[in-house]
Amino acid sequence: MKSNPSRAFRLSMFAALYVVQGVGLAYFSNFQKPYLDSLGISPNAIGALTFVLQIPFILKIFIGMLSDKVNLLGMGHRKPYMLLGLILAALAFGGATFALPDANFLLFAALVTLGSFSVTLFDSTTDGLAIDSTPHDEQALVQGVMVGGRAAAFIALSLIFGMLVQRVGYRIVFPIIGLSMLLPLLWVARVREPARDATARFQWGAFKALGQPRFLLFALYAVVYSIGSFGTDGLVTYFMRVRFGATEGVIGQYGALRGVGAIIGALAGGVLIDRLGRKRSAYAGVLLISIMAALIGAATGARGVLWMGLVWGAVWAFQETLFFALAMDIADARIAASMFAIMMGISNLGSAVADGLATALSDDWGFAAVFGWLAVINLITLPVLWGLFKKAPEMVQRTE
Repeated sequence: MKSNPSRAFRLSMFAALYVVQGVGLAYFSNFQKPYLDSLGISPNAIGALTFVLQIPFILKIFIGMLSDKVNLLGMGHRKPYMLLGLILAALAFGGATFALPDANFLLFAALVTLGSFSVTLFDSTTDGLAIDSTPHDEQALVQGVMVGGRAAAFIALSLIFGMLVQRVGYRIVFPIIGLSMLLPLLWVARVREPARDATARFQWGAFKALGQPRFLLFALYAVVYSIGSFGTDGLVTYFMRVRFGATEGVIGQYGALRGVGAIIGALAGGVLIDRLGRKRSAYAGVLLISIMAALIGAATGARGVLWMGLVWGAVWAFQETLFFALAMDIADARIAASMFAIMMGISNLGSAVADGLATALSDDWGFAAVFGWLAVINLITLPVLWGLFKKAPEMVQRTE
């Protein structure tokens, strides 16, 4: 992206690309199931569509490989895929406005699945472009802007969609999502990818890096950190509901406070990580996650957990920003998008296992014990990080 060297250009573009992801996430996370249920769609059909919508995220690795290898239409390895993804997403979500699920469920399902795939298409290639174009000393800042932008859009659009649905109905959501997908085109259309030198050209042999000790240590870090971070995050509202009988209103307040904290943690983390260095930031992030997990588990009332939501959101987002920055560091330039997608997949595996297992064990062990064990397991990340930094000193030497 040599013709667009402006730091402000890069930051605003990546922010816009992640903001529109937050817009889509606000619908899928909060409104799709209630929308379909309101039209009398069966739980089996809703469950089947929910499963199908996960398939594009599994395909991210293959999208990354395609982007790394194929210069599409001679326009580049990232830009044409990003343009295609944004345009297809706009068309798919716009079309869903007119596809009534109760009249033609298959058409509606096909359109939202196309929309989900299209978002995955530009998401995967956006990550590749971020690795290709971001200087090392700005990687954490870029990731902070991305995480913060998505969190801010998720909060804002969840509130906006909620108000609009009450007044107009669910169908108003789709043209808003579709139009939002066109916003990043103002930046992406101006991107000019530089020609790749020999060290950055796709090579199948580069996948041998996945068997190297440094990558295996990073994979272990991705799993263990996800258990502590996402295991805790996924248990909080369930804890508030079951242990203290928290109302939907209180849980909603927690979600808002956690979201605001996530924005603060992502943006502040993006600056602090690049200034403090990867190593110090990583160790601090691990300790903060464990401390907060223990404090949440020791809470004696829903209000106590509620006000910890702001701090927890900030700590969680700081850790996420750090993880993405380290993932950018370790990604091989020859297969940057592929490797980043693989690392995200490994992290998602830890998240899924931790979330489900922590919820199940809370009934047998009690919430305090589960939060305590999550805090302890998270500390295993410290020796793993020590080994990672020893095997990959280049990840820290430019910022320490």
